[in-house]
Amino acid sequence: MSSFFQQNKVAVAVTAVLGVGTLAGIVYYLNKQSSESTPTTSSSVKKNKKKKKNSKSGSSDFKVKQDTDAAIYPIDETTKLPKITDEIVASLSEEQKEAWALALKEKGNEYFKAKQYETAIVYYSAALKCKKDHIFYGNRSACYYALNDTEKTIEDATKALEIKPDYSKCLLRRAHVYEDIGRYEDAMLDLTSLSIFSGLADKSSDSVLERVLVKQANKMNEENYSDLPKELPSSSSINSFLGAFVKEDIDLDESKYEADSGYLFLIKALNAINLDTDEGYESADTYLNQAVERFEKLDINSLTPEQKNLVAIAYEYLGIFAFMKTLKNAKDYVEKAISISPRPRMYVVLALIAADNGDYITADLEFTKAIKMNPEDPNIYYHYAQVYYLMGDLTKAQSNFEKAKTLNPDNVYSYIQLACITYRQNDINQCLKKFNQAKALFPTCPEIPNYYGEILFDKGDIEGASKQFDVAIKLQKALPGNNIGVLPLINKSVVFQKENDFAKCQTILEEAVKIDPKSEVAWTNLGQTYLMMQNYPSAMECFEKASYLCRTAEDRKQTLALYESAKIQEKIRQDPVLSKKMHEIIAQYSQQAMQM
Repeated sequence: MSSFFQQNKVAVAVTAVLGVGTLAGIVYYLNKQSSESTPTTSSSVKKNKKKKKNSKSGSSDFKVKQDTDAAIYPIDETTKLPKITDEIVASLSEEQKEAWALALKEKGNEYFKAKQYETAIVYYSAALKCKKDHIFYGNRSACYYALNDTEKTIEDATKALEIKPDYSKCLLRRAHVYEDIGRYEDAMLDLTSLSIFSGLADKSSDSVLERVLVKQANKMNEENYSDLPKELPSSSSINSFLGAFVKEDIDLDESKYEADSGYLFLIKALNAINLDTDEGYESADTYLNQAVERFEKLDINSLTPEQKNLVAIAYEYLGIFAFMKTLKNAKDYVEKAISISPRPRMYVVLALIAADNGDYITADLEFTKAIKMNPEDPNIYYHYAQVYYLMGDLTKAQSNFEKAKTLNPDNVYSYIQLACITYRQNDINQCLKKFNQAKALFPTCPEIPNYYGEILFDKGDIEGASKQFDVAIKLQKALPGNNIGVLPLINKSVVFQKENDFAKCQTILEEAVKIDPKSEVAWTNLGQTYLMMQNYPSAMECFEKASYLCRTAEDRKQTLALYESAKIQEKIRQDPVLSKKMHEIIAQYSQQAMQM
């Protein structure tokens, strides 16, 4: 429910990590602002763009004296500009070429200072006839930049960089032009190269790189992902959502319902949901649509209260499934359910839809409606507490979790969340006590050791955390459904990463994506592991798969940023100059680390 940059810190390494673990700390943190509030430019770039926009030849008060016959190079009598041909240059000695080139460049600088860019270009071009110099190309590219000639700006900046790859002014200028014309990948490569050539010491372009990375992620999202079909998330995600509700008190014997009726398809859907598998949820989605299709043809007013209740439940579940697929009509289905036969949990679903859109005021109003309808309904308070928890109000979250536990003692997540709250309140002993109580009540539940392990990991008990994750993995494998899914495997991989054992990290995450190919988190973590192992093509494949699984566009931007990170690192590794420079940096950092 948070925006891309407002979530947890996302470390995206945009420099090539050529030695596993030795340069892992060299990252850019993309948590400063959301894509909507990203600064459009740095102060220096604003100044340049203002200058570029208002630039006109002769607009400066700086006056330039025209060349005279006394110049060391020939002057055209009519234009008073240098008259230098290839034939003349060919007749010069190397010393003369050097002297002419320097004099022409200096005169060009005068015209540039006077903002007479067309004339400055004449002088820089003449200087280039005498000598192919990166500064001459760079100065001429600056003129073209001021004249908004993007093509020639790039052309001259590129020629300058061919001579001197670490020419910072041209790298930055070309990056700005690439950004202006939407070539964000090229801009990011130039900005990253600028950082590398500075030995990672120059941070002046960091904000520009962040901005361009956001633009590239937005561009990719619009071009490649805007028309993706809306699909259900993994079964573990659906289970964690539905599992917090009390099971339906409905007769699920399919033989008791009329064949091909909406009621039968609803019962089929509920039975499929109870399977807690990807296939089961997919079938349930189909059955719910078939049920509602038939209910649309009924005269609702002619139905009995029991029949109305079943019809409303079908619409409610279809709304829940639409919500999990991020469909815009999710709210419509739930409101239709309320109009037929309301119950408190329908208002809870509307509250969660509102909260997912960041509308906590509406969410609170919907929860209030649910409580007013039945203050003792067991489906209300866990979700109400979750919203308070996300908003940081631990006191109200705690009181609502306590009530949820009382009204629905079978919801294991209430016990877990209460333990987590005491941990956030720095009462570690009470936290561990609550986890032990939950273990006694739910001895075969994998959620408890998994989240207990996360607490231990956070407090630095890596060995204890690892053991808890192992227990959670075994319990999950022994269960018929998907419950917590591959989350314990993912958490175990973090332990291996902490120990710099990337081979084991890779193995366990490859197992995770095999078990749950719809787990966006598993694919993302596997991609990050490949990134650390310098297997950039495989990393990109993982991030691409994760991008297709992202529930929202904002989530996808984070994954696409990682995708672009891997792509940049692969380009840097393939570039002999940049790769060599990175090896030098790594050697320097490694030496400093050994001396500490």
